[in-house]
Amino acid sequence: MLNERLRSHDWYHRTIPQLFAQTCAAHPDKVAIVFAEREMRFGELHAQVQRVAQGLLDLGVGKGDVVSTLPSATPEFAVLYYATLQVGAIVNPLNLLWGTTELRGVLQRNAPKVILAVDQQGPRDVLALLQGALPDLVREGDRARSASLPSLQRVVCVGRSAQVPAGYIDFETLRDPSRAVDTARLQALVDQGQATDIQFMCQTSGTTSLSKSALWDHRPPLATAHFGARNLRITEDDRYINLAPFYHNSGLFALTMNLAYAGTTLYLMDGFQPQAALELIDRHGCTCTFGFDAHWQGMRRVPNFETYRFTICKAILAGEPRTYDLVRGMCPPGATINNLYAQTENGPLVSLADHDCVNEDINKFTHGRPLPGVQVVIKDIDTGARLVQGEAGEICYKSPYLFRGYRQQPDETAKAFDAEGYFHSGDYGHLDNGYVTYLGRLGGVVKSGGENVSTTRVTTDLLNIFGEAFDDVKTVGIDDPYWGTKVVSFVRMRGGQSMPSTAELREACKGRMAVYEIPRDFLAWSGDWPVTPEGKIDFKRLQAVAKEQLAATA
Repeated sequence: MLNERLRSHDWYHRTIPQLFAQTCAAHPDKVAIVFAEREMRFGELHAQVQRVAQGLLDLGVGKGDVVSTLPSATPEFAVLYYATLQVGAIVNPLNLLWGTTELRGVLQRNAPKVILAVDQQGPRDVLALLQGALPDLVREGDRARSASLPSLQRVVCVGRSAQVPAGYIDFETLRDPSRAVDTARLQALVDQGQATDIQFMCQTSGTTSLSKSALWDHRPPLATAHFGARNLRITEDDRYINLAPFYHNSGLFALTMNLAYAGTTLYLMDGFQPQAALELIDRHGCTCTFGFDAHWQGMRRVPNFETYRFTICKAILAGEPRTYDLVRGMCPPGATINNLYAQTENGPLVSLADHDCVNEDINKFTHGRPLPGVQVVIKDIDTGARLVQGEAGEICYKSPYLFRGYRQQPDETAKAFDAEGYFHSGDYGHLDNGYVTYLGRLGGVVKSGGENVSTTRVTTDLLNIFGEAFDDVKTVGIDDPYWGTKVVSFVRMRGGQSMPSTAELREACKGRMAVYEIPRDFLAWSGDWPVTPEGKIDFKRLQAVAKEQLAATA
């Protein structure tokens, strides 16, 4: 089945529920999900999806309705994902670690008919977060109402830590084995689905303002699943461990590629814990995954890492060259390691490395080639003019997998495209011989002394120059009255070495880096880097620490 899909364009004309039903019918006895050492086979997964889909219909959820979720990375939300799509509704995962202001603003824009939340995630009381965002929320029987969110009719709770509190619909009532299912009606809904139906509302990172809600039809996530499986050389025997939260696009990728497209077994963990991940990989022989820098560094820094059987041999990275080297050293010889460049607005893959590229420099220093059909150009960040090969500027692209606009934000949608029809990514990078290199968000490109400086490029150059002494580096820009923005690098030294002075390090960089790219200050760092809820490096926190330390020594 998978080989046939990889050889055809059928996925481009189908929906995720159609492929999911086909996969479950082909592999009813194969293990689909493993969570907390419990197995769920494709046949049982499909049966649960059918019951929850019927439960959503019984609650009045239908085509075009929004189902917003505050999800844990657990089987309940995998079932809900497919059930929501099956009835034609729009699935909208929301970040569990938002504050009440962000959550309220996004809910009011997205106007969900149903909210489905886990009760608790680690130490966080998710239901308290929801009530804080909607202080006028009233629950009566199985109904819910909120004057500040008039679209809302129901609130469903997945009780993972305790019994579901009174006033919430218990998710278990939706997947109750005794629930009568109208299979003909559900099959008709699947058959009627079109690849161009909008059924996904995915949140952008919201680094500078309220998170935008990008609308997808089925083609963006299926393109990511198809090309991810192709370039990773996925087979039906692979075992994928999910490290990401289900509110992140990489979590949706894991759900879609493994359970609908490839028919591979998906291993879940409720929140990323490095040692727990290593134990799962060791015990089950997991073969593939996706990870940010923090995921890979977290696992590698577990004491006695070498005692674990690390069987990951197919890995997708969203990282720097240093991360590529780290993962290459963790994985068995000959492992397929693919760098990517991704954006929510393209579902999310834009470019991906090839599994059969034998040039290690291309694999390490670029983020692969644009997906087939995606056209990438680099434009000057000030004038918008196209730049020649190798020059750095804003990454812009046209794509058959582009989002269908931002929910309730037509002006923001229109502003993202230029007169030539290219989407402006807000990302800095360059294009060389068909390969994309991502150098960070434009917010990570600082104007220092009148010159554009990529903090990502500075980090990469420093690691190349001082690779024997520096374990890792992170670079930020901070406001400065003279330079406009001052470039500052945090350095984590190898093996207890002492860090040279800023003057010594700057001198060693001369002639090997552009003068304006050499950091004005080098600051020592020990331990793990601070990370965001998505597992990315928390550069805002690093900026704050840099300001504090430099102010203390001024």
